[in-house]
Amino acid sequence: MEKSSSIQVTFTTGHRNLPYATDEENGHHPMIWLSREPERITEIPELQNEPELKAFISAINAPGRHFETFRCAHSDTEAPGSYTRAMYVAVLFRDRALAASIDNYMILAREIVTGTANHPDFPANTVPFELRLAQHWLKEESAWVYTADIQFWIQALDQAAMRNEMSKEMAFLEKILTS
Repeated sequence: MEKSSSIQVTFTTGHRNLPYATDEENGHHPMIWLSREPERITEIPELQNEPELKAFISAINAPGRHFETFRCAHSDTEAPGSYTRAMYVAVLFRDRALAASIDNYMILAREIVTGTANHPDFPANTVPFELRLAQHWLKEESAWVYTADIQFWIQALDQAAMRNEMSKEMAFLEKILTS
């Protein structure tokens, strides 16, 4: 049976700096490189009461992986009979030579789209993820890199169902980002 799958890929011109500016009053907490300081994961406010997301972030930042994270966020909206989570996790290649080429992020996009097409948890004709590509200046390393914010939108009947679906989607991405 034939199935098609899509993801959305966007690119923003201009650039941002990493580490990014902090503004704790508006939710911009100091950046923590978990690939270098994994024990600091407990300091990330967005991961409080989020065991699935915390495990996902830990797995990506584990030693020997190709990617590392540098930012994440989520927000929930609840209405009668509906629970929606919008979230993203920002990643970049640890190997800065790989991160310097946007082509390597297009390979990541290919892996995600072909994976969703062949995965039974993703129905045909859905768009489960968006990759938002941007260029960043790594101030401490004096290097230009590309990054990808991986966006999720999960709609379910209630919070438990949303968490179940989110776990499936993160397990799928974890396999791609950690192999």
